[in-house]
Amino acid sequence: MNKAITDNGGAALRLKLGWEMRVTKAVLEPLGNPGYITFLWSEEKRILLITASDATTPQSVKISKCNYERGGAVPFRNRNLIENILKMTKWERDKIYRVPGEFAPNLKAVAFDLARTSIEEEVLTQEVKTDV
Repeated sequence: MNKAITDNGGAALRLKLGWEMRVTKAVLEPLGNPGYITFLWSEEKRILLITASDATTPQSVKISKCNYERGGAVPFRNRNLIENILKMTKWERDKIYRVPGEFAPNLKAVAFDLARTSIEEEVLTQEVKTDV
């Protein structure tokens, strides 16, 4: 049975498109708090998977222990991944999206259905003009 992953009532994956993606501790804990993770996705099904990996796994991403221990989420800045998510979802760049996740023990992964999102807040993109 899959276990829902949430963090303080919110989703476990937060995407600020064009900038970064944040993965909460609630995602990493069922994976065994790995030192590295790998992002896999299916454009057809609009699913993103996060799996535990190691330094030898192609495309693996190192978890910053400093960021992990300090806060509830680990930030990742991966333009390729974010561009692929934008293509799959047609999301707007000026929004922040929260995506619920489920731990799938049979896959040893946390799965995110990118069709099930909520918009967290709008990011102001207008420049602030000042008089000199």
